[in-house]
Amino acid sequence: MRSAPPLVVLACLAPVFLPLAAHAATSVRAELRLLAFQPDQAIDEAFAHDPTAPPPAANAAPAAGVKVPVKSYLNHEFAAVVLTGRRIVLTTRPERESLTRADELLGEATLPDGVRSAILLCLPAAPGDKARFRILVIDDSKRAFPAGTFRVSNLSSQPVRIVLEDKTYQFKPGEIQLITDPPVRAGNQSGMKAFAFHDDVWQRIGSGIWPHPGKNRVVQVLFANPSTGQVQLRAYDDVPPREPAP
Repeated sequence: MRSAPPLVVLACLAPVFLPLAAHAATSVRAELRLLAFQPDQAIDEAFAHDPTAPPPAANAAPAAGVKVPVKSYLNHEFAAVVLTGRRIVLTTRPERESLTRADELLGEATLPDGVRSAILLCLPAAPGDKARFRILVIDDSKRAFPAGTFRVSNLSSQPVRIVLEDKTYQFKPGEIQLITDPPVRAGNQSGMKAFAFHDDVWQRIGSGIWPHPGKNRVVQVLFANPSTGQVQLRAYDDVPPREPAP
């Protein structure tokens, strides 16, 4: 049987392992799906970086960003990103140097505490913004966004009203609601009308048919276009919820 190593050797190894253990304990693994608000804003070459990652060891290359394409649709595919904090910076290049290049900056986001699986919705930036997008973080866990629901976000500065069949849903500016049991007509679908309160009157901004999500989900976003000021309603069909990896 081999004898135990001398205590002096263990003492020398301890400073090496303790920082690594502390780093692992504070890391967060996030599963991300990036979604373009408009189809023409989809980008294949997009990379997620951890801006608070420690510098590399001597003679080691800096950690490269993780490729996270900005798609015009939602499906089951995601990118796993390991973070030392909660902030994410998106750029058009995998090299860490892109964090300092304004022309390569796509946007920044902060994951709320406890969120380990999210949709990052890339909204058009306002005039004068440094980044190309403003990022909306959507918790897509089963708890926050269950199957069979519409997740409606009013990102405009105007009150909005959505009527499904004969039921009215009111949304204050900045309010988010889950519509969990929408009224339906024949064919398991809902007639929809949307209105924004502008110039002291309710103005219709959209109408159509919302099929019931069934086992899937739907992201609905009300957003004031920065160039026109008009409130737009966008819908994105999503797949059934899943639990992120431990």
